[in-house]
Amino acid sequence: MVSCIEHPAGGYKRIFESCEELAEPIPAHVTGVIPAWLNGSLLRLGPGLFEIGDEPFYHLFDGQALMHKFDLKNGKVTYYRRFLRTDAYVRAMTEKRIVITEFGTTAYPDPCKNIFSRFFTYFQGIEVTDNCLVNVYPIGEDFYACTETNFITKVNPDTLETVKKVDLCNYLSINGATAHPHIEQDGTVYNIGNCFGKNMSLAYNIIKIPPAQKGKSDPIEKSKVVVQFPSSERFKPSYVHSFGKTENYFVFIETPIKINLLKFLSLWSIMGTNYMDCFETNDKMGTWFHLATKHPGEYIDYKFRTSTFSFKMASCQLFWNVSQA
Repeated sequence: MVSCIEHPAGGYKRIFESCEELAEPIPAHVTGVIPAWLNGSLLRLGPGLFEIGDEPFYHLFDGQALMHKFDLKNGKVTYYRRFLRTDAYVRAMTEKRIVITEFGTTAYPDPCKNIFSRFFTYFQGIEVTDNCLVNVYPIGEDFYACTETNFITKVNPDTLETVKKVDLCNYLSINGATAHPHIEQDGTVYNIGNCFGKNMSLAYNIIKIPPAQKGKSDPIEKSKVVVQFPSSERFKPSYVHSFGKTENYFVFIETPIKINLLKFLSLWSIMGTNYMDCFETNDKMGTWFHLATKHPGEYIDYKFRTSTFSFKMASCQLFWNVSQA
């Protein structure tokens, strides 16, 4: 499927080409030899639909979530893909327009409404997207697709069917969570998200989802906050894409890329805007490295400042004893 409209991305429009989901798995062409012992499934996630009707999505992070599955068995590979049936996707396909604002694309009220209905739509509160297009990871024995909001989507890894939407705010004190958690060998999941801490000041919580236990309830219901990092600015959280973890420490990198919450709340409510429009840079801040112990979870009042910028952490290694610094 080729996009039916001329995408505003211009020279980058190739990466904004939409595709269709498959009715059933298809055989993949294999170059070389896949070992016979390599059997299993590989799940991947990404954007796959970049326009609804004649309305384009303007950012790569806005395309509707498409899950891919590669099945490896006896040296052969089959490939399958399906769109997640998120609220963002289902409502958009039903109304044939973009209904929920994404990272870089603003959704506007239904043009069929009269002027008064459209005006009051802006004051109904912020509707956060559940377009989980970034990553998929296990929680207990289940698999969840995620983005960087408070919503994750449970999927069936065999059929790629969408099972249900889960709001992490129902279990944890966070406004959202990254799409790059850390998963330990026993299945414990650690992640980070911003929140409102003491005196309504912003903070960042490390959350823990325990491994599944036979006969016990959903691990998400046992989630908890294990440690909290302070924020350098009260109403401007840093954009957090990932964080670090060693055997005994958490590492949080607070970058100068900020989200202006006052701008976010006011513009979103009054005139409509998207997340990206509310990003700004604090050039004087620099980048701060924060540390916390893992067992027990305690913030270490020691910060390291640098001028570098970090987007995604590859790994963390402990080369010195923080307690002796």
